[in-house]
Amino acid sequence: MLRVIDNCCSPQYLEMMKGVAERSETWNLKHPLGFPFEDKHLKLDVIENDPVHNLLAGMAMGLLIQIYNSKTEGGQFASDLFLPEVSYCAISIKDKHRQDNPHTDHEKDLDYIKIMGLLNSNWQPKDGGEFIHGKETIHMKPTSFVIFDPRITHCAAPIKSHEKRFGIDFTVRRKRK
Repeated sequence: MLRVIDNCCSPQYLEMMKGVAERSETWNLKHPLGFPFEDKHLKLDVIENDPVHNLLAGMAMGLLIQIYNSKTEGGQFASDLFLPEVSYCAISIKDKHRQDNPHTDHEKDLDYIKIMGLLNSNWQPKDGGEFIHGKETIHMKPTSFVIFDPRITHCAAPIKSHEKRFGIDFTVRRKRK
């Protein structure tokens, strides 16, 4: 499952979140879990079942509700796909010096799906960093988010610009029919 939601939020809202994240003093190199240090990237934990970073957790929930109330490219309501219950949310930084590792998440838990988007309101196709999910590649545009099955191998394509790419991802419960 891979769904794209375009224009679901304000670019100013994303920039405001990015600014708060840039000023945070709680960035870590824990992720991806189980990988050697040289393969890890900066990540800012926002929610781990409970808020870790209170201001960003509130902003992230506001963003998630905007996504939840939007339609996918195919006209499906995002609210038909997931419950707005966050088990994990984080912001990561990637740049041209950090190549992403293709990986899977939640291999044994079918109850979860992930949502990912960028906080950079000025990100352009020339900057790279597309989202690769299985055999599909999605250009990540500001104000657009992807809802995807984390058990399918996924990663970010190489970043081509000197910009730092701020990505936010949510782990939420899949809505069962």
